[in-house]
Amino acid sequence: RFLMLAPRKKLWSTPSCAIHIAAKLANPGSNDILYDVGCGDGRVLVQLASQTTCRTLIGIEIDEQRAAEAQENITNAIKSGCIPPGTTVTIRCENALEVDYSDATVVFLYLVPRGLRLIKSLLLRGRIKPPETERAGGSVVASPDLLPPLRVVTYMAPFVDEKYERKEVCKVDHQQGAEWPIYLYTLGDGGNAANESEEKR
Repeated sequence: RFLMLAPRKKLWSTPSCAIHIAAKLANPGSNDILYDVGCGDGRVLVQLASQTTCRTLIGIEIDEQRAAEAQENITNAIKSGCIPPGTTVTIRCENALEVDYSDATVVFLYLVPRGLRLIKSLLLRGRIKPPETERAGGSVVASPDLLPPLRVVTYMAPFVDEKYERKEVCKVDHQQGAEWPIYLYTLGDGGNAANESEEKR
């Protein structure tokens, strides 16, 4: 069966305050490679490129029209100076479930719970220890070297079976009284010593 993260009919834009909090939580730096899965019009990439020292950002978008819009917005942001020199922002029109995330160090996700469930196994690939196997004679096959743990920020929906490290909320002007959550996770063996109650609101 062909799996994909279907694009929403209406683009649900990530508010600037949520992107600001995501930047604070993940703290992407010059050595990071940041992915925005389902990047829409590219606004998350533009803001993170302008407000952090991250110099390699990649947007994955399955919808061709939205990917083209994101590319146009990136081009305009470079021309206007919002994206600093030396920063590479790439838009890839691809199915997010067919992407290799092995080079990622930071990932931003604004997905529904089903999307988070589907993408999680891809993000963990190469970052968790496989079951040990025994050769004939009783010797244990050594596990391959693991990729470094991955910092993941999710907006609105959490991973249902993962403990988050930090949680903050975003207030938006157009919905008085609403507070939308942003979660930080570290995925991968040795990197998930999370405190679920930290900053719980």
